[in-house]
Amino acid sequence: MKQLYFAMLAVLFSTVSFAQTKIGTSPDINADAMFEVESTNKGLLLPRVELNSTKEAAPMSTHVAGMTVYNTKAQNDVLVGFYYNDGEKWQQMVTKDYKAVKFFYMPSIVFDTSEDRSGVTINLFEEYKKQFALQNDSHFISEGAPKAGIPYFEKATDLYYYVTSYDKTVFTIKSITKEGLMTYDVKAQATDCTIMNVVFVVKD
Repeated sequence: MKQLYFAMLAVLFSTVSFAQTKIGTSPDINADAMFEVESTNKGLLLPRVELNSTKEAAPMSTHVAGMTVYNTKAQNDVLVGFYYNDGEKWQQMVTKDYKAVKFFYMPSIVFDTSEDRSGVTINLFEEYKKQFALQNDSHFISEGAPKAGIPYFEKATDLYYYVTSYDKTVFTIKSITKEGLMTYDVKAQATDCTIMNVVFVVKD
């Protein structure tokens, strides 16, 4: 009986002593941390799983708010990357450079349709980068906004380029390279209803 009592006491003291846990070279632990990892040459590797969709808890048994994983397979409405659970569904984590936003619309640009022309080229990536970096004299920003511009992707090959809708009576699109260089013909002048809608999709 005494042995059982002492064993339970040892477990109790052990639990209290290690209520805060740290892995690292220094014994000091942040007072607000339950668990701290310290290293100058190692990272924290979170569980790698295959999520099927944002609505399904699988491979977990149920949705648990705060659960965090790294999804390894793009399928249905989930992409490769970090996800957390909000208690009802999986949410993809948005990184500081906004790369988790997987698509966005091309800024407005001007197409010269004043005369018929063949083999015209326009660099969709450079036009986007120019506007996001505020490399023109026709921009305006709100008070306190960074004057350096809007975060943008540095490489043209980080993106896919889609023209989702355009006026075929005005344009004939010949090709779009993987660097975003679009070649097209102008075969008529634009009207009040002429449109071309360009979408950029972020590569996984």
